[in-house]
Amino acid sequence: MLGRPGMRRPAQSARRSALALAALARVRGLPAPAVSAEGKRGAAAAVRAIFDGLRGPAQVRLVRHLSLCILVALILAGESLARVSGLAEVMAQVELRSSPQLGVQSAAYAVGPIAPLAIGPIKVTAGPSPLAPANSRPIEVASAYKAWHQLEPGETLGEVAARYDVNLETLVWANGLEAGDALVAGQLLRIPHVAGVPHVVAPGETMETLAERFGVPIEAIATFPANNIGAALELRPGSELFIPGAQRELPADWLQALGGLQGLASRSVEPAGVVREGQTNMRSGPSTEHPRLAQLDAGRRLILQARHEDWLQVQLGASRGWVRADMLDVAPEVLETLPLTNDFPPAPPRWTWPARGTITSRFGPRWGSHHNGIDIANRAWTPIVAARTGWVKEAGWCSGYGYCVKLVHDGGMETIYGHLIDQPVVKRGDEVTVGELIGYMGSTFDRAGGGYSTGVHLHLTVLLNGRAVDPLRFLP
Repeated sequence: MLGRPGMRRPAQSARRSALALAALARVRGLPAPAVSAEGKRGAAAAVRAIFDGLRGPAQVRLVRHLSLCILVALILAGESLARVSGLAEVMAQVELRSSPQLGVQSAAYAVGPIAPLAIGPIKVTAGPSPLAPANSRPIEVASAYKAWHQLEPGETLGEVAARYDVNLETLVWANGLEAGDALVAGQLLRIPHVAGVPHVVAPGETMETLAERFGVPIEAIATFPANNIGAALELRPGSELFIPGAQRELPADWLQALGGLQGLASRSVEPAGVVREGQTNMRSGPSTEHPRLAQLDAGRRLILQARHEDWLQVQLGASRGWVRADMLDVAPEVLETLPLTNDFPPAPPRWTWPARGTITSRFGPRWGSHHNGIDIANRAWTPIVAARTGWVKEAGWCSGYGYCVKLVHDGGMETIYGHLIDQPVVKRGDEVTVGELIGYMGSTFDRAGGGYSTGVHLHLTVLLNGRAVDPLRFLP
């Protein structure tokens, strides 16, 4: 039996024939005869009856046959399934019920908008293409970093790198550790997904210049998802990119000061002091008479090594020196653990001769007036240095002196260097140490200010609490 009792009535048979003719006409591109809603419902019921009447292999063969017919029809027609919507409506009613003999699970065909030459109701599960292996696609990550690690006391950088399976250099560059600041407890370290270096885009940089600078293909930068670079490959100045596969050499002097990669890997939490104010001086020894080695920005974390009176011995990167304790924020318990030391170079002399040459005029009476300094003569462009450590009060064209430099020193003392040949090499507000170059010998003077010069020389005046005194009292 192909149907249930009562399904072979003449009216139902006619409706089935009409619906079949309509579907065939649409496939062939011919006008389809009108089919009433009642006819469509009857046709659907008839098709269900046919499927219900089939069993086992016959049912499967019929489903395959119908699917193949639809696919061939679509290929021949070359247009949208809308042209066979009547047949689709009938097939939408088909329900393949489970068969204990075949082990087939229930399934229903869904009908919706389908593109030309689409498979239609047949659902295809996408699988990996043999032409595009998975390792050729970019890593799908929301960030360049897979974790944040909080540094614990006693934990070394080498241990952190090994824990997250990243190389030590990548860990350093990802966190700016090459700047040489101290490691502190609780410090957060970024852990990258892959080896590489971060980079902040500077104005004018392009993908081409970055690729050339870091020695990687443009595609490596552009397709790394965390970089979020659009199809136009435009870069936003100030944004941070991660350059996968890039390599950079660590600062050689810093690495050498640490004892190489082995010393770098063994670094852990260190005693630290934070610089309070900008332009804080680091000196070669624990006094203001020692030469200045560098000026430090506020917020830098210095490694504390020892102390002497009111000074702390510190390290920043490859530089070692001394900073006054009141210029750093240091926990009292940390300060107490620092060892005392007297191991530092002696302070340079408090005074030095400002230039080489011959004294041609001394302090005191001269030509019916008072000479308030000494004159040291030599050739033009003879270097002139600070006779004592101090701060630049004035630098440039001075009344009476021509080009000059005026320095202020501790203890209410001031020195004046006159008749320079050109603009000084220092400027107002600079701090200079004893023996530091400030300009060159010449013969300029300001006649309007009462100055006069008869030849190339340096005029040196020393003021003590505003009163001129003999420089030879202080020069060695």
